[in-house]
Amino acid sequence: MIRAENLSVSYGPQVALQNASASFLPGQFSAIIGPNGAGKSTLLKTVLGLVEASSGRVTVSEDLGSLRHSSAYVPQQQTLDWAFPVTVWDVAMMGRTARLGWLRWPGRRDRETVQRALEQTEVQGLKDRPIQALSGGQRQRVLLARMLAREAEVLLLDEPLTGVDAATQEKIMRLLQEQARAGRTVVMVTHDLEAAARWCDQLLLVNRTVVAQGTPEQVYTPANIECTFSSSHLGHMHTDASHAHA
Repeated sequence: MIRAENLSVSYGPQVALQNASASFLPGQFSAIIGPNGAGKSTLLKTVLGLVEASSGRVTVSEDLGSLRHSSAYVPQQQTLDWAFPVTVWDVAMMGRTARLGWLRWPGRRDRETVQRALEQTEVQGLKDRPIQALSGGQRQRVLLARMLAREAEVLLLDEPLTGVDAATQEKIMRLLQEQARAGRTVVMVTHDLEAAARWCDQLLLVNRTVVAQGTPEQVYTPANIECTFSSSHLGHMHTDASHAHA
Protein backbone atom coordinates (compact mmCIF):
# COMPACT_ATOMS: atom_id res chain seq x y z
CA MET A 1 0.00 0.00 0.00
CA ILE A 2 0.96 3.63 -0.59
CA ARG A 3 -0.45 6.16 1.85
CA ALA A 4 -0.20 9.94 1.67
CA GLU A 5 -1.05 11.70 4.94
CA ASN A 6 -1.82 15.42 5.22
CA LEU A 7 0.49 16.48 2.40
CA SER A 8 1.02 20.20 1.94
CA VAL A 9 3.12 21.61 -0.92
CA SER A 10 3.92 25.20 -1.83
CA TYR A 11 5.72 26.69 -4.83
CA GLY A 12 7.02 29.91 -3.32
CA PRO A 13 4.01 31.84 -2.00
CA GLN A 14 1.54 29.69 -3.97
CA VAL A 15 -0.07 26.78 -2.12
CA ALA A 16 -0.45 23.81 -4.46
CA LEU A 17 -1.69 21.23 -1.94
CA GLN A 18 -2.97 21.50 1.60
CA ASN A 19 -3.56 18.58 3.98
CA ALA A 20 -4.13 16.11 1.14
CA SER A 21 -4.54 12.48 2.17
CA ALA A 22 -4.97 9.45 -0.08
CA SER A 23 -4.20 5.75 -0.27
CA PHE A 24 -3.50 3.43 -3.19
CA LEU A 25 -3.66 -0.37 -3.11
CA PRO A 26 -2.13 -3.16 -5.20
CA GLY A 27 -4.56 -4.36 -7.84
CA GLN A 28 -6.33 -1.00 -7.88
CA PHE A 29 -6.65 1.42 -10.81
CA SER A 30 -7.04 4.98 -9.46
CA ALA A 31 -7.66 8.30 -11.22
CA ILE A 32 -6.82 11.73 -9.80
CA ILE A 33 -9.28 14.29 -11.22
CA GLY A 34 -9.79 18.03 -10.78
CA PRO A 35 -9.68 21.40 -12.53
CA ASN A 36 -6.54 22.96 -13.98
CA GLY A 37 -4.14 24.12 -11.25
CA ALA A 38 -5.85 21.98 -8.61
CA GLY A 39 -2.66 20.15 -7.56
CA LYS A 40 -3.30 16.84 -9.33
CA SER A 41 0.20 16.48 -10.82
CA THR A 42 1.72 17.86 -7.63
CA LEU A 43 0.03 15.10 -5.62
CA LEU A 44 1.35 12.44 -7.99
CA LYS A 45 4.89 13.86 -7.99
CA THR A 46 4.92 14.26 -4.20
CA VAL A 47 3.88 10.63 -3.74
CA LEU A 48 6.75 9.62 -6.05
CA GLY A 49 9.23 11.91 -4.29
CA LEU A 50 9.87 14.26 -7.21
CA VAL A 51 8.35 17.14 -5.23
CA GLU A 52 9.09 17.72 -1.55
CA ALA A 53 6.18 18.26 0.82
CA SER A 54 6.39 21.11 3.32
CA SER A 55 4.41 18.95 5.75
CA GLY A 56 2.81 15.52 5.87
CA ARG A 57 4.34 12.24 4.79
CA VAL A 58 4.15 9.39 2.30
CA THR A 59 4.49 5.84 3.60
CA VAL A 60 5.01 2.75 1.49
CA SER A 61 4.57 -0.89 2.52
CA GLU A 62 7.83 -2.75 3.16
CA ASP A 63 7.50 -5.08 0.18
CA LEU A 64 7.72 -2.10 -2.20
CA GLY A 65 10.76 -0.55 -0.52
CA SER A 66 11.69 2.74 -2.19
CA LEU A 67 9.09 3.98 -4.66
CA ARG A 68 11.87 5.33 -6.87
CA HIS A 69 12.99 1.73 -7.46
CA SER A 70 9.61 -0.03 -7.48
CA SER A 71 7.67 2.41 -9.68
CA ALA A 72 7.50 3.53 -13.29
CA TYR A 73 6.52 7.14 -14.00
CA VAL A 74 5.03 8.48 -17.24
CA PRO A 75 5.28 12.31 -17.29
CA GLN A 76 3.17 14.64 -19.41
CA GLN A 77 4.19 14.54 -23.07
CA GLN A 78 4.90 18.25 -23.32
CA THR A 79 7.56 18.03 -20.61
CA LEU A 80 9.76 15.78 -22.79
CA ASP A 81 12.26 16.64 -25.54
CA TRP A 82 10.82 14.89 -28.61
CA ALA A 83 13.59 16.28 -30.85
CA PHE A 84 16.15 14.00 -29.16
CA PRO A 85 17.64 11.68 -31.82
CA VAL A 86 16.48 8.27 -30.58
CA THR A 87 14.23 5.55 -31.98
CA VAL A 88 11.09 4.00 -30.53
CA TRP A 89 13.18 0.96 -29.53
CA ASP A 90 15.69 3.20 -27.72
CA VAL A 91 12.95 4.90 -25.68
CA ALA A 92 11.37 1.60 -24.67
CA MET A 93 14.80 0.22 -23.72
CA MET A 94 15.21 3.17 -21.32
CA GLY A 95 12.72 1.33 -19.11
CA ARG A 96 15.25 -1.49 -18.79
CA THR A 97 18.19 0.89 -18.32
CA ALA A 98 16.46 2.22 -15.22
CA ARG A 99 16.61 -1.31 -13.80
CA LEU A 100 20.07 -2.24 -15.09
CA GLY A 101 21.95 0.97 -14.40
CA TRP A 102 23.87 2.73 -17.14
CA LEU A 103 26.98 0.51 -17.05
CA ARG A 104 25.35 -2.85 -17.83
CA TRP A 105 24.61 -3.78 -21.42
CA PRO A 106 21.04 -5.03 -22.08
CA GLY A 107 20.87 -8.80 -22.38
CA ARG A 108 18.52 -11.20 -24.13
CA ARG A 109 15.84 -10.97 -21.45
CA ASP A 110 15.92 -7.18 -21.63
CA ARG A 111 15.42 -7.26 -25.40
CA GLU A 112 12.58 -9.78 -25.06
CA THR A 113 10.91 -7.63 -22.39
CA VAL A 114 11.14 -4.52 -24.58
CA GLN A 115 9.79 -6.41 -27.60
CA ARG A 116 6.83 -7.63 -25.53
CA ALA A 117 6.17 -4.10 -24.24
CA LEU A 118 6.15 -2.75 -27.81
CA GLU A 119 3.70 -5.49 -28.83
CA GLN A 120 1.43 -4.79 -25.85
CA THR A 121 1.24 -1.12 -26.83
CA GLU A 122 0.96 -1.92 -30.56
CA VAL A 123 4.01 0.05 -31.66
CA GLN A 124 6.31 -2.88 -32.57
CA GLY A 125 6.01 -1.88 -36.24
CA LEU A 126 7.49 1.52 -35.41
CA LYS A 127 10.49 0.33 -33.41
CA ASP A 128 13.13 1.69 -35.83
CA ARG A 129 11.35 5.01 -36.37
CA PRO A 130 12.73 8.22 -34.77
CA ILE A 131 10.44 9.51 -32.03
CA GLN A 132 10.20 12.99 -33.58
CA ALA A 133 8.38 11.40 -36.55
CA LEU A 134 5.54 10.01 -34.41
CA SER A 135 2.04 11.34 -33.81
CA GLY A 136 0.89 12.30 -30.31
CA GLY A 137 -0.98 9.04 -29.85
CA GLN A 138 2.01 6.99 -31.02
CA ARG A 139 4.33 8.87 -28.66
CA GLN A 140 2.00 8.17 -25.77
CA ARG A 141 2.04 4.46 -26.54
CA VAL A 142 5.86 4.50 -26.71
CA LEU A 143 5.94 6.06 -23.23
CA LEU A 144 3.64 3.27 -22.05
CA ALA A 145 5.97 0.70 -23.61
CA ARG A 146 8.89 2.22 -21.68
CA MET A 147 6.78 1.99 -18.51
CA LEU A 148 5.91 -1.67 -19.13
CA ALA A 149 9.54 -2.53 -19.92
CA ARG A 150 10.49 -1.41 -16.44
CA GLU A 151 8.35 -4.22 -14.93
CA ALA A 152 7.48 -2.05 -11.93
CA GLU A 153 4.92 -2.82 -9.24
CA VAL A 154 3.63 0.79 -9.13
CA LEU A 155 2.65 2.66 -12.30
CA LEU A 156 2.18 6.43 -12.06
CA LEU A 157 0.96 8.35 -15.11
CA ASP A 158 0.43 12.09 -15.60
CA GLU A 159 -2.26 12.86 -18.21
CA PRO A 160 -1.75 9.76 -20.41
CA LEU A 161 -4.98 10.46 -22.35
CA THR A 162 -4.05 13.98 -23.51
CA GLY A 163 -3.71 14.34 -27.28
CA VAL A 164 -4.86 10.81 -28.16
CA ASP A 165 -7.88 9.81 -30.23
CA ALA A 166 -10.80 7.78 -28.88
CA ALA A 167 -9.49 4.44 -30.17
CA THR A 168 -6.06 4.99 -28.59
CA GLN A 169 -7.68 6.13 -25.34
CA GLU A 170 -9.65 2.90 -25.21
CA LYS A 171 -6.49 0.85 -25.73
CA ILE A 172 -4.58 2.79 -23.06
CA MET A 173 -7.34 2.41 -20.48
CA ARG A 174 -7.74 -1.29 -21.18
CA LEU A 175 -3.97 -1.78 -20.87
CA LEU A 176 -3.84 0.07 -17.54
CA GLN A 177 -6.83 -1.85 -16.22
CA GLU A 178 -5.07 -5.11 -17.17
CA GLN A 179 -1.97 -4.00 -15.27
CA ALA A 180 -4.10 -3.40 -12.16
CA ARG A 181 -5.79 -6.78 -12.56
CA ALA A 182 -2.30 -8.32 -12.62
CA GLY A 183 -1.78 -6.93 -9.10
CA ARG A 184 0.00 -3.66 -9.79
CA THR A 185 -0.87 -0.30 -8.25
CA VAL A 186 -1.92 2.01 -11.10
CA VAL A 187 -2.51 5.74 -10.54
CA MET A 188 -3.15 8.29 -13.27
CA VAL A 189 -3.93 11.98 -13.46
CA THR A 190 -6.62 12.75 -16.03
CA HIS A 191 -9.16 15.38 -17.08
CA ASP A 192 -11.38 12.73 -18.65
CA LEU A 193 -14.08 12.11 -16.06
CA GLU A 194 -16.13 9.83 -18.25
CA ALA A 195 -13.22 7.51 -19.03
CA ALA A 196 -12.11 7.47 -15.39
CA ALA A 197 -15.59 6.57 -14.13
CA ARG A 198 -15.88 3.83 -16.73
CA TRP A 199 -12.50 2.15 -16.24
CA CYS A 200 -11.14 2.98 -12.79
CA ASP A 201 -11.76 1.30 -9.44
CA GLN A 202 -11.11 4.46 -7.44
CA LEU A 203 -11.49 8.18 -8.09
CA LEU A 204 -9.87 11.02 -6.18
CA LEU A 205 -11.43 14.46 -6.65
CA VAL A 206 -8.73 17.05 -5.97
CA ASN A 207 -8.88 20.82 -5.54
CA ARG A 208 -5.83 21.84 -3.48
CA THR A 209 -6.77 18.94 -1.20
CA VAL A 210 -8.44 15.56 -1.67
CA VAL A 211 -12.15 16.41 -1.67
CA ALA A 212 -13.32 12.81 -2.03
CA GLN A 213 -11.85 9.35 -2.53
CA GLY A 214 -13.74 6.16 -3.30
CA THR A 215 -15.50 4.22 -6.04
CA PRO A 216 -17.10 6.20 -8.89
CA GLU A 217 -20.50 5.57 -7.32
CA GLN A 218 -19.35 6.90 -3.95
CA VAL A 219 -17.52 9.94 -5.30
CA TYR A 220 -19.96 11.32 -7.87
CA THR A 221 -22.25 13.36 -5.66
CA PRO A 222 -23.42 16.93 -6.28
CA ALA A 223 -21.70 18.08 -3.07
CA ASN A 224 -18.33 16.57 -4.05
CA ILE A 225 -18.54 17.96 -7.55
CA GLU A 226 -19.43 21.42 -6.29
CA CYS A 227 -16.48 21.36 -3.88
CA THR A 228 -14.11 20.30 -6.64
CA PHE A 229 -15.14 22.34 -9.68
CA SER A 230 -16.12 25.94 -10.16
CA SER A 231 -19.71 26.82 -11.12
CA SER A 232 -18.70 27.16 -14.77
CA HIS A 233 -17.84 23.45 -14.83
CA LEU A 234 -20.87 22.13 -12.98
CA GLY A 235 -23.22 21.59 -15.90
CA HIS A 236 -20.52 19.78 -17.87
CA MET A 237 -19.61 17.72 -14.81
CA HIS A 238 -23.16 16.53 -14.24
CA THR A 239 -23.41 15.54 -17.88
CA ASP A 240 -20.18 13.55 -17.69
CA ALA A 241 -21.25 11.85 -14.50
CA SER A 242 -24.63 10.85 -15.89
CA HIS A 243 -23.01 9.42 -19.02
CA ALA A 244 -20.46 7.55 -16.93
CA HIS A 245 -23.19 5.74 -15.01
CA ALA A 246 -25.50 5.16 -17.96
